[in-house]
Amino acid sequence: MGVCMTINRTLGNTSISKRQILSTAINLPEEEKKQADNFYLKVGERKKVKKKGPIGDMRSEVDYTVDAPSAQIADKPKNLRDCENIRASLGRHFIFNSLTDEQREVIIDQMKHYTLGPNAIIFEQAQPGNNFFVVCTGKLEVLINNKRVNVLRQGDSFGELALLHDTPRSATVKTMERSTLWGVDRKTFRSAVEGINSLNYQENLQFIESIPIFKILTPQQKDSLVSSLSIHNFNPQQKIVNEGDPGDLCYIIKEGTVTCSKDGVEIRTMGKGDYFGEQSLLNNCLRTASITASSPVKCLAIGRENLTKVLGNKLQQIIYINSQRIALEKSPHFARLTKEQIENIIKHIKIFTFLNGQTVNSSENEKGKLLWILLKGSLRNQEGETLYRDLVCFGDSEIVKEPEEANYEEIFAVGDVVIGVATRADFESAIGGPFHEVIVKNDALYVLKKVNIFRELPNDKIFSLLNELKIEDFEDHQVIFRENDPGDSFFIVKNGKVDVMKNNVYIRTITKHDYFGERSILFNETRTATITAKGNVSCWVLHQQDFLSAIDDKIRNLLLKRIQLQDNKVQLDDLYMIRTLGKGMFGIVFLVMHRDKQTNYALKTVSRKKIDRFNIQENLVLERKVLMQLDHIMILKLIKTFKDAKRIYFLTEYVKGQDLFDVLRQMGIVSERDSRFYFACLVAILEHLHERDIIYRDLKPENVMIDEDGYPKLIDFGTAKIVQGRTYTVVGTPHYMAPEIVTGKGYGIAADYWSLGIMLYEFLCGGVPFAENEEDPCKVYEKVQAHVIEWPSWVDQNLSARPLIEQLLSRNPSLRNGGSIEKLKANPWLSPMNWEKLLSKQLIPPFVPPSDEMGMDRFLANVPMDEFISAEEESTEIPKGPKRRKAQVSPNWDADF
Repeated sequence: MGVCMTINRTLGNTSISKRQILSTAINLPEEEKKQADNFYLKVGERKKVKKKGPIGDMRSEVDYTVDAPSAQIADKPKNLRDCENIRASLGRHFIFNSLTDEQREVIIDQMKHYTLGPNAIIFEQAQPGNNFFVVCTGKLEVLINNKRVNVLRQGDSFGELALLHDTPRSATVKTMERSTLWGVDRKTFRSAVEGINSLNYQENLQFIESIPIFKILTPQQKDSLVSSLSIHNFNPQQKIVNEGDPGDLCYIIKEGTVTCSKDGVEIRTMGKGDYFGEQSLLNNCLRTASITASSPVKCLAIGRENLTKVLGNKLQQIIYINSQRIALEKSPHFARLTKEQIENIIKHIKIFTFLNGQTVNSSENEKGKLLWILLKGSLRNQEGETLYRDLVCFGDSEIVKEPEEANYEEIFAVGDVVIGVATRADFESAIGGPFHEVIVKNDALYVLKKVNIFRELPNDKIFSLLNELKIEDFEDHQVIFRENDPGDSFFIVKNGKVDVMKNNVYIRTITKHDYFGERSILFNETRTATITAKGNVSCWVLHQQDFLSAIDDKIRNLLLKRIQLQDNKVQLDDLYMIRTLGKGMFGIVFLVMHRDKQTNYALKTVSRKKIDRFNIQENLVLERKVLMQLDHIMILKLIKTFKDAKRIYFLTEYVKGQDLFDVLRQMGIVSERDSRFYFACLVAILEHLHERDIIYRDLKPENVMIDEDGYPKLIDFGTAKIVQGRTYTVVGTPHYMAPEIVTGKGYGIAADYWSLGIMLYEFLCGGVPFAENEEDPCKVYEKVQAHVIEWPSWVDQNLSARPLIEQLLSRNPSLRNGGSIEKLKANPWLSPMNWEKLLSKQLIPPFVPPSDEMGMDRFLANVPMDEFISAEEESTEIPKGPKRRKAQVSPNWDADF
C-alpha cells in the first residue's frame, strides 16, 4: 500500500452553456450525447479550489525530517530473501518502475534496518515526510484522522511520495507490535538516481560527440539526440549487423567488444566508445560489413526515424547548415550582420562537391563576384600549398567591397571537398542590399534595439523607423540643442563625440553608437541638458512627427506603459500602501502607489523570520536573478528589489485583470481560434525564457494573468531556474508535470512544453488529459506515466489541434517542440497566427476582464506601510513542524537586493 498526500484539485464553477458542449456533439450517437451531457453537469458542479503552490523541494537539500524517531537504525547486511522481498515491493510502485536494475540495486544496498517496539510512531499525518519503508517483520496500522484504515504486514511498503518531495503525510503510521523495516530517505534515494542518471547523460553525450557527423550539431541538437538514444543488449556470438542488410540504426558501444567482418573475413575488433552504422543515418544504404558480439555487449542506438523526428528530414542538410553558420560567424567581415541576415545568406547558399585534384575556383573568376564556404576538406594552390581548411569562408573580404577587375588564383580540392557558394546578387539579396549600405543601417538598428522606448516595438515597426532616420552633420562646438528648449527629435551618434552640459556644468561625453533625446519623441518635454558637438559629428536623427506617423496610437500607449515600468529610481519611501492582493506560503503581495506619479505597483514582501525558518535564501536570490533577465510584454516586469532589517521586497508591475484559471471558467470550452491565441502567447513567453536558459517549471492557468488588454502575463517565478543541461529537482503541480521530472531521469526546458500541451488540451477539452478526477499526487503521477490521453467522447476525433497536443505530450522530451521553437511556431495549426501583431498587442483578444472586476486601486490604506505589512504577517501563521538542520548561508546572501 502507498500512503500519499492528498491535495484538492477541482476545476471550479463555470458559465459554460450546455449548448456550447452539445453543439460539438450534435452528430454523435445518442449514448455519446448523454456522455457529453454528463460532462456538462460535472463541469457545472465543480468548485474552484486554487492551488496552494507547487509541490516540490523548495528548501535547501540539507533540510531533513526525522521519521521513526524511536527506532534503532543499523546498516545491517541483507540476505538473498531480504533483497527479493525489497525488489518485489519496489516493483509495485511506479517511482521505481522507471529505474534501471543498477539504480534499484544501489537503492536496496543503501536501505537501512529499522527496529521498533509496539505503538511506535513511524510518522504522523500532516507532518513532512522523508522516508520510504518496506515492512520486514511485524504489523503496522494506518490511521487517517485517528481512524484505522489499513494494516501493513511483511512485504508491504509505504511513504513512497516522500522520495519525490517534501509534502505532508496523508496518514499516521504506527506499529501494532514489535516490527522491523527497511527504509531509505529522500536524499539517499535521489542521490543514487541522480548520480547514475547524470553520469549516464554525460557519458552518452560524450559518445554522441565522438561521432564525426554529430560533432557539428548545436548543444541543443546533441541534447535532443541523447534523449532519443535507446539501449540494446547482445549476447556473445549474436549478430548485431549483417552484411548486405538494409540499415537504419547507428550503434555506439557502451560496454563489451564486437568483431567486424567482411565476406567472412574478420577485419577488426571494436570496443567501448567505438561506433558503426553512421552512414545509414545519412544514406539509405546497405550494410557493408557484419558486426558480431564477442562478449556481452551493451550498445546505444539511434535510428533514422527518431533522428528525423528530432532534427528533421535531412541530417546532411542540417550538418551543412550548422557548418555554414559557424563559418559565417567566424568571418570578421560579417560580424556586423544580424542573425536574420546570416540565416538568409545560408538559404541562398548552393552546395557543390569536388573530388581530389578538381579545380574549385578558376582563375577566370573575378574577385568580389562569389562567396565560398568550405564545409568539408581542404584546398591548395597550384604550388601545393594548403590555403584553407574546413569551416572557413573565402571571398568574404572581396564580396563586402565593390567588385575588382582582378582574378583569383586557381584553387584545387584536396581529397573529397564540399563547398557552399553564393553569388554577389544572392548575397546582397539575402542581407537586403549592398554590404556597406546594409551595415550603416545595421548600426542604427543595433542602437534602436538598445533604446528602452523601442525595445517593445515589433520588427516591422523598427525597420520602418530605419527608413525615417535622417543623417545630419554638426561642426565642432556647434550646439545641437539647448537645455530647456522644446524637444521633438531623437539622436544617435553615427560618428564623432558630443558633450552633455547641465546648468553649464559638464556631465559626460557621448560617443559613437550612443544616443540622446529619446523621450522627446513620445513626451512633449523640454530638454534637460545642452548637447554640443566635440569635433565634427554625424548623427542619425528621428523627428517626432516621423516617429508618430510610423506607429499607431495603440503601440504608442503600449510604449508609454513600458517606459513607466523602466523607472528604477523609485524608493520604498515613495510608496503608499493601498491593499493586500494575496498571500502565499512565504510572501505577501500588496498593491501600492507612487506618491508623486500615482503609478500602481505590486509589492511582494518576504519576512526574514520566514526566510530563516524555511531556508529560502537561495530561492529568493535565484528568483531575483531570473526576473532581472526578463523584459517581455507578456511577462511580469520586476522594477526593483529592496531590503531592510525585517524583510526582502520585490517591486513589480501591477497586473490589473483576472487569472487565466478564472477566465477559462467564465469562457467555458474555448474555441480553436481563441485557444490558438492563448497558446501562441504562451509559446512567445516560453521562447523569451528559454532563449535565456530559464525553465519555468510550473506553467498552469493559475500562474497566468489576463491583463486589462486581454493578453496573458506570466507571473510567479518562485520555481523558475536557470538551467544549462539538465536539472533533477522534483518541482511543479502534479497534473502539469512532465513524466521525466518525476522519474528522476533529469529534465530541461522541454518539460515546459509538456505543461504547454496540458494547457492546450485544457483549453479545448475543459479538463486535463491525465487523472482529471484524481486528487492524490501518487495516482496522478501513475496516470501520467501510463500515458493514456483521455479524450472526451464529444471532442471531434479529427480535431486539428490534436496532432500538436500529442506532439507536446510526447514521452520523448526532444520531440515536443518539433526540434526547435521555430518549428513549433511553424506548426500548421499555428499558421493563421500573425506573430508580429501578437507581440505588439494588435490582435483582438478573446476575453477582456470587466473593469469592475479589476479591483479598486485608489482606496489608500491610512496606515504606515510597515505597520500595515506587520499586521498582515501576524495574521499569517508560520506552520509548525519537526526541527530541521539549518542551511549554511552566507551572511551577505542579500547583497544584491
